[in-house]
Amino acid sequence: MDYRYETKDEARDFHKRRKAFVIINEKLEFLPEGSSMSHYEYCQTKGLSKEEFNQITRGYYLNGNVIFYKDNFIYDEEVIENALQVIDEISEKIRVYEFEIYFGQLPEKDFALDYHYGKYVKGSIIKNNK
Repeated sequence: MDYRYETKDEARDFHKRRKAFVIINEKLEFLPEGSSMSHYEYCQTKGLSKEEFNQITRGYYLNGNVIFYKDNFIYDEEVIENALQVIDEISEKIRVYEFEIYFGQLPEKDFALDYHYGKYVKGSIIKNNK
């Protein structure tokens, strides 16, 4: 199963709990609150192709963590750069002013979080030194 494009029924409850977002044309957009829609389903409503979808930075907030990725849940310098440009806006939109920042997820390990970048605290990013 390619989790980028197909969503198992069990994942719908997870989708409803998170606050999901995408960055399209350098603009942050949140999926509707409480939506069971996947990022891909949302991007289809915006007319994005699979190729365009795989290039955009997307992510979500859940349980004190903000996670960013693109394509098959990977990250690169571009994802990090995009994320840091919108992190203040995310904090304001979700009304949470302290959270952990992660990049990437590992689908083969039950979507474990990959790279712990650091922490966001009231407008400041405290980068992890590891």
